[in-house]
Amino acid sequence: MVRPVTSAPARLRARTALVAVATLVVLAGCSGGGEADAGASAQPSGGASATASSQPDPDAPLDANEACAAMYVKGDKTLEERIGTTLVSASDGLDGTSADQMHAMARELGRLESRVPEEFQGPVERIRVPFLQLQEELDLGTGAEVELDVASTVEGLKEYQKLC
Repeated sequence: MVRPVTSAPARLRARTALVAVATLVVLAGCSGGGEADAGASAQPSGGASATASSQPDPDAPLDANEACAAMYVKGDKTLEERIGTTLVSASDGLDGTSADQMHAMARELGRLESRVPEEFQGPVERIRVPFLQLQEELDLGTGAEVELDVASTVEGLKEYQKLC
């Protein structure tokens, strides 16, 4: 259970905001090449019209093309975009809503990590780091300052993009 946090230490907010802005710049750079490549490779894996009537198993393993589509193609906002948005939201001020978003992203990335091919698992694990850091701190309830390792997310996203 996530405990609502009414305020975060100024040091955490300032550092996270600075790193989050850098993350968005990197994410924008990653999206340009990765999205087009993932979209092109996701299309031929096909059968979408043939399998549209049956619901795919949400826990089924993904192949490399599907793993790329999961990060860069699927949804109104791609997973990559939602990762950046969630980190920026937390940097703007940690409250119950942003803590819930961080927790939800940690869970979503955990589900993805268990489904992607082995070569994608390390990058997803690195992407998850700040989300898990915050969750661990909230679970402990110490109220101590947490310096989120957003650089790990950036590196994980770069590695993931290279695989696509």
